[in-house]
Parts: sequence; C-alpha cells; structure tokens
Amino acid sequence: MAESLDDLLAQIKTEYQEKDQGKPPEKKPLLDEDELKSPTTNSSRYQPISSSPSSRSPVEDSILSELKAEFEEKEREAQRKRQQQRQEEQETLHATSLQVKQRQQRKREALKQQAQEWLNNLKPHSEEGLWFEEFSYSYPSKLEAAMDYLQALRETP
Repeated sequence: MAESLDDLLAQIKTEYQEKDQGKPPEKKPLLDEDELKSPTTNSSRYQPISSSPSSRSPVEDSILSELKAEFEEKEREAQRKRQQQRQEEQETLHATSLQVKQRQQRKREALKQQAQEWLNNLKPHSEEGLWFEEFSYSYPSKLEAAMDYLQALRETP
C-alpha cells in the first residue's frame, strides 16, 4: 500500500477526464498484487487521533467535567439508596426479631399458667404426683419442672 491518498485521487481524476474525452479509462487497480501479498508496516499512512488532555478544547474539558460531575452524583445517589435499603432491611429484621421474641414470651406465659393449673390439680400422693416429685428435684422450682413436663407432653405424638 505504497500509494498515497493523493495518488489515488489523481488516478480517479485522470479516469474521469479520459472518460469525458471519449477515451476508455486506463484501468489500474487501486492496490497492486504485490502490495496485497506482503503486509506493510508503513505507519505514515494511518495515524490515530490522539485524545491526550493537551489536545482537548476548553469546551471539551467543560463537557467532560459536567459528565464526570453527573456520574459522581448518580453514584452518590445510588450509594445513598443502597445505604437506605440496608437500614430498612435491618429495621425489618429487628422488628421481626422483636415480634418473634414477644410471641415466644406470650407462649411461655401461657405455658406457665397451664403449668400452675396442672400443679394445683396434681394430687401429691398419687402415682403421677410421686413421680413428679422425683422428676422436679433437678429443677429450680416445681413450676419450671411442670412447664418442661407439659412442653414435652405436647411435643410427643
């Protein structure tokens, strides 16, 4: 690809002039076979446009600054939203945990009342009363023992 852009333009101009004069245009391929077969490393034909900061205009710098500021603002907003979402999730977890604890406490209070009723109706000299007396030795109170006993009775089919 040794031909330059100027050479190609001159060739096209010549072809059109010959056509206008009635002569058949001289057909010359845009690329020679030799040029196609061997790769060239002629860097003078293509030079990429450099986007170094020194080649930017003040308008481009202004636009880039605005875009950067806009991007940073969107990033801060997204961060705030993520933080708010995490906070809401923590509050929800805390509320759920509190509800579970309250439910467990109500169940324990109901079990405590049932255990107290059961103890009041327990005949100490009956077979069950004697068994329970022995069972409750390892507990801090008979009420605690009765609560565990009733809980175990509920869990067995």
